[in-house]
Amino acid sequence: MFDDVNNEKDVDANNVGQPKVWTCTLLVAISVAVIGSSLQFGFQTGCMANTQGTLRDHFKDVSDTFMSLIISGVPIGGLFGGLSAGIIADKVGRKKCMMLNNVPVLIGTVLMSVAWNKYFFLIGRIFIGFGCGIATGVAPMYISEISPVSVKGAVGVSHQFMITFGILIAFVMSIKGALSSFSEYWHMYFAFPALPALYQLILLPLCPESPNWLYYNKEREDLARAALTKLRNSRSVADQEVDAMIKERTTATSSVMVSYKQLFSDRTLRLTLIIGLALQGAQQLSGVNAILNYGPDILKTAGLTNPDLGTGLLGGINVFMTFVSVPLMDKLGRRSLMLLGQGGMILSFIGLAIAQKIHNGSPDGSSWTAPVSVATVVTFIIFFAVGPGSIPWLIIAEIFTADARGKASSLCVGANWVCNLLVVLTYDQLNKALSPNTFFLYTGIVTFFFIFTIFFVPETKKKPVEQIVREIKTQAEKFPPTVF
Repeated sequence: MFDDVNNEKDVDANNVGQPKVWTCTLLVAISVAVIGSSLQFGFQTGCMANTQGTLRDHFKDVSDTFMSLIISGVPIGGLFGGLSAGIIADKVGRKKCMMLNNVPVLIGTVLMSVAWNKYFFLIGRIFIGFGCGIATGVAPMYISEISPVSVKGAVGVSHQFMITFGILIAFVMSIKGALSSFSEYWHMYFAFPALPALYQLILLPLCPESPNWLYYNKEREDLARAALTKLRNSRSVADQEVDAMIKERTTATSSVMVSYKQLFSDRTLRLTLIIGLALQGAQQLSGVNAILNYGPDILKTAGLTNPDLGTGLLGGINVFMTFVSVPLMDKLGRRSLMLLGQGGMILSFIGLAIAQKIHNGSPDGSSWTAPVSVATVVTFIIFFAVGPGSIPWLIIAEIFTADARGKASSLCVGANWVCNLLVVLTYDQLNKALSPNTFFLYTGIVTFFFIFTIFFVPETKKKPVEQIVREIKTQAEKFPPTVF
């Protein structure tokens, strides 16, 4: 593999049993998962922001409605991919699921880059969206299951970090004049996703399978132990983690995989699922993808002379703040950062909504509204990146036990894509109907999820899943069975 197994060298002498956290095998496995999966999702999220004009010129007869449909192609495919992710990952394994997922990604890439007409381009978006849906389900699950407990937060953020990096790549490559005449090289631009797909196809076979899947789904303790030995570079630490799995399974009420019926009938599982669904809704219904997909229009309305460059700035800020959140995740905790992010988003949207309303009422006498609008969009992205951007993906891998994780993750990821589709498909028409009050609506939505987080979302920082489940069970028992 990538490094030799060693019993003693990588164990801290002052804290026996603690592995050398960052091994070569672990780092390569994480990079393969997030570059081949998360980066793809990020690129597809950002690739339409600056390219709509070029596509209209090329295809000639693209109406506003059809352009909204093209933008929505990825969420449409993502919905079906997201709902399938957990089922496929439980059936064939996390590794094979990611490997197979490159098939729809490459098909979509070919269709989009060739794009004889607008319908081929739309179909390509749907294909690659299906791949992105599976990626958003299996990649966070895989990197969480291969990571030591002490760094799960930091590793979990790597998924969102690569999403934001993919968005930045999409923004920068499509800035007019950044590389050359975009109208001449847009075919190559939409072929870019083939590169991370090939990276994953080449290196993923060298990475270990998820030890959790091997033990809980395949009931192969020997293979789980071997995978952990490679990931931790320490047989003794691998033995300890396998022993913990055995203990968890022994103390569990059942060793059988949880069914969809049980997810909804069991009170604890039901509340856990509601928390997972709500966190995904909090991320997408905040309107972040409206800003990312329609950023140039929003910034142009705010008075920015070069909105394409502005979207590049937003992408850079998004990447930087996600990077900043990495060390904070395991220090301040998931719940605290989620609340901090949501609180900042509420204030940002209030400022944006007021500035837009005043500008609309007196466009000539309110020169201050343009910089305020731009500043509030920037602060929104900052606070989104700090909390709601990363945490939902991380928490759904932490609050479910191994026997429920696959199916529950599918439902949560599916909910994420439903909300994504709802925002992207409706924003243009919604803005036309409600402007300049559009962001008052989004303020109300973010406020609702802020209150939900206060009352229901547990802190999961460095806690074993058994403790998290007990806390959620205690929370569920405070309410009548008809509620949770």
